[in-house]
Amino acid sequence: MTTTHAFFDPRVHPALRDSIPALTLAVIGATLSGVAGLAATWGVVSMIDDPSPGTAAAVCAALLLAAALAAAASWLAHAAEAKFEARLRREIAAHTLRLPATRLTTFTTDRLRRLVADDVSALHHMIAHLPAEVATMIVVPICAVALLLALAGPLALLALIPGVIAAIAYLAVLPKLSAKHGEERGRVMGEITTAVDDYARGIHIFRSFGTASGALADYTNATHRFTSGMVAWVKRVATPAAVAVALLQAVASYAIAYAVGASEDTATLAAILLLGLALVTPALRLGHGLDYVTSGRAAATRIGELLAEPLLPRGNAAFTDDGSGVIAAGLSLTVGDRQLLADATLRAPAGAITAITGPSGAGKSTILRLLAGLETPTTGTVSIGGSDLAALTEDALAGAAFLIPQAVPPLSATVLDNLRLVAPLATPADCAAALERAQLDAPLSAASRTLSGGERQRLAIARAFLSPASVILADEPTSALDATTAERLWDELERLAHDEGRAVVVVTHDPRLAARADRRCAIAPAHPITEGIAR
Repeated sequence: MTTTHAFFDPRVHPALRDSIPALTLAVIGATLSGVAGLAATWGVVSMIDDPSPGTAAAVCAALLLAAALAAAASWLAHAAEAKFEARLRREIAAHTLRLPATRLTTFTTDRLRRLVADDVSALHHMIAHLPAEVATMIVVPICAVALLLALAGPLALLALIPGVIAAIAYLAVLPKLSAKHGEERGRVMGEITTAVDDYARGIHIFRSFGTASGALADYTNATHRFTSGMVAWVKRVATPAAVAVALLQAVASYAIAYAVGASEDTATLAAILLLGLALVTPALRLGHGLDYVTSGRAAATRIGELLAEPLLPRGNAAFTDDGSGVIAAGLSLTVGDRQLLADATLRAPAGAITAITGPSGAGKSTILRLLAGLETPTTGTVSIGGSDLAALTEDALAGAAFLIPQAVPPLSATVLDNLRLVAPLATPADCAAALERAQLDAPLSAASRTLSGGERQRLAIARAFLSPASVILADEPTSALDATTAERLWDELERLAHDEGRAVVVVTHDPRLAARADRRCAIAPAHPITEGIAR
């Protein structure tokens, strides 16, 4: 559970842990760089009263030290962040691979892309740049105030009034105003998108029913509200932000500095001017720094939500096949308030094809996901080759069962690359033979995006002929094929079962193919499987 007082989501902390020492050194380096810069400023003020080669040399040395420390701190921060980023990407990928299929479907492709790309990048900005921000926004201002008091007295603090006002605006006022109007802009933009879709994509329907003018009116009203909202945003957010930026400019502080220090000696006036600028300059970066922190924390929360998702159980056992095939007893699966499967029992022996039939929505695909270890049953057990599925390691599971899902797009790569996802060491000859058995006539060098729907389905099936798994699970493998091709493919599945001793479990709506199976199992919605008689 996320704690509200954490700087960012604690579920991301494990990936950051190994980078903390380097990031700590980066903070120290950035802080020392800022202090060295202030020392150089003090030296410049001292030279006004007593110019000397020694003081000038000390100022140059302090400036060089500040530059070197800043460079070292930046390198350390970025190197530590790069390692953190790599660990986090691996953790996100590993976690995603072990999500139950029903939970994985709640993460759209675009959402996963944002998690892996945009959100990790947002964390990069926060973690890589935060050390310098800590130094310039906290440590350097504190040290500068102390020096200003020591050199010019309390009255000199009046020069800081513009920067303090602007900082308060950045920290307290502008975020609330921006959030309020940002939410409104997002809502109105959604209305505009909906109105455009309604009018453009459904224009023929709207015209048929005489409602096209209404859709256009909705779009006009939405754009009007957006324009009005932008004007309000400029008045209430952009204008105060511009005033805050103006207050942070050197001229605002210099005006007060001259008024306060005009009667003082030259060194005191210089101290007020230079140290006042040393305080204002970091404040100019306050808006960007806060943006980094805000977007980084939001990204960490989204990533943390993914990492908090419960995973499929995995054990430490290796897979040993005793030739018994698949035995599933008392399987049920409930997701939320939906019961997807109830009290299912199934036996699919090695060396045989078992066909599962039933109406759409009965839970046939759910059974295959449970047998493949892609879902955790609410009740019941699954064993493959005498091994409890839940006790197997991730690698052992790959050797136990291989699932060919329905209508899953291939990897955007060549046909050969897609086949080698299952068998990395397969030769081109092996891959070509697998394609032939899957009834697919396509060059290994062909791009998968050029394949038709039926060809992509056969490409997925070809992986089964390369997989070493003891159990092959196929979800509607012939749904996009003509009758002749489907019969030939079934012949190859029979060879896979009968000649190679695999347990082949096929979900099919084709009664002709189901009749050819060695065993048949019928399933009805919300009822247990009734095992058929072996042929």
